[in-house]
Amino acid sequence: MFNQYCTYMKGIILKLFDLITWLPVWLRWPAVRGKLGNVWHNLYASYIGHQLKRSGRIKLASTHLHLCGLQHMEWGNEVELHFHARVQCIDHYVQTSQTFTPRLILHDHVVVQAMCHIGCINHVEIGEWTTMGARCYITDHTHGGTTRQELDLPPRHRPLFSKGPVIIGHHVHIGEGVCIMPGVTVGDHSVIGAGSVVTRSIPPYSIAVGSPAKVIKQIN
Repeated sequence: MFNQYCTYMKGIILKLFDLITWLPVWLRWPAVRGKLGNVWHNLYASYIGHQLKRSGRIKLASTHLHLCGLQHMEWGNEVELHFHARVQCIDHYVQTSQTFTPRLILHDHVVVQAMCHIGCINHVEIGEWTTMGARCYITDHTHGGTTRQELDLPPRHRPLFSKGPVIIGHHVHIGEGVCIMPGVTVGDHSVIGAGSVVTRSIPPYSIAVGSPAKVIKQIN
């Protein structure tokens, strides 16, 4: 209920912001609108920081974000979120009445590009200076298993299940459109090629590509 209320209030504030900035746009004053936009970004970043379990300085390239369960998240300094990033910690799943104790950690200087989705019911941790391209998907859970009994249920009514935490090291580059699945560890300084689906752990200093992702080179 609280998250719905916050989303509703954010919508009202965005409409007010559009009204306030209408005049400088009409008068062709882009610099004024840019300054007003920076003020709004800073205010929204401050609001997010107060909701988080632990927070450093947040950099927002957009306020069009989809955030859920902020009280279970820990963000370091200079964490950067872009347009329509979706970051979720789920502590209660209504359809199956399940409860969870998620923990999501974004260390210093993590970059979450546009339209990325990070979902957590267990543990997701992303190391410092790690950057992900647009439309990446990182999750530590799935909608049920693959038993006949579960598959007979509609997907949204299947219980959420975590195979294990997702741990991504520091200085990792994750290309555009990458999927990183539950129970995976990606070692420090690795590169994951665009469009890859990571279903098994990747050692440090590796270059991995494909679906499923395979290591094609290791740097000694």
